[in-house]
Amino acid sequence: MRTFDVIVIGAGPAGEVAAGKLADGGLEVAIVEDRLVGGECSFWACMPSKALLRPYEALEEVRRIPGAAEAVTGELNVQALLDRRDEIIHDLDDASQLPWLEDRGIALVRGRGKVTGERRVTVGLNEGGSEELEARKAVFLAGGTLPAMPPIEGLDEIDDAWTNRTATTAKQVPDSM
Repeated sequence: MRTFDVIVIGAGPAGEVAAGKLADGGLEVAIVEDRLVGGECSFWACMPSKALLRPYEALEEVRRIPGAAEAVTGELNVQALLDRRDEIIHDLDDASQLPWLEDRGIALVRGRGKVTGERRVTVGLNEGGSEELEARKAVFLAGGTLPAMPPIEGLDEIDDAWTNRTATTAKQVPDSM
């Protein structure tokens, strides 16, 4: 069993900040994440949605300004916007986030953490098996979210119903929504 001062479950924005502050304060920290370091915000919510929406907003703003509106003669290049979004979310690869953890000596454990006792966490490892972790001081819970479909009759039977993840990682604009 590995032991740390603090174990942080969840490597989204809250977990990353907590782990960073604790490590910067001299504590030995582990962060447990079963998906991507950076969480929903970095890969499926805040950042990709802004990357997709901001160009449309900017274009509409320019079209409302007399003297500038006349300069707008074309349409947005959708493929370029999608490519920019993919660049911002690093094609759903969190490798660029890892040096930040490594530089602070934060141990990353890839898997799903579950509190199983006082200051104890069992991690179902992504590559299989499990690992027991123990915290000398505390376990910090910063678990994120997963897309959830509302309980609307028949919705669960639709194969291609969109969630925030589907919308922010789409490779083309649908014909209709």
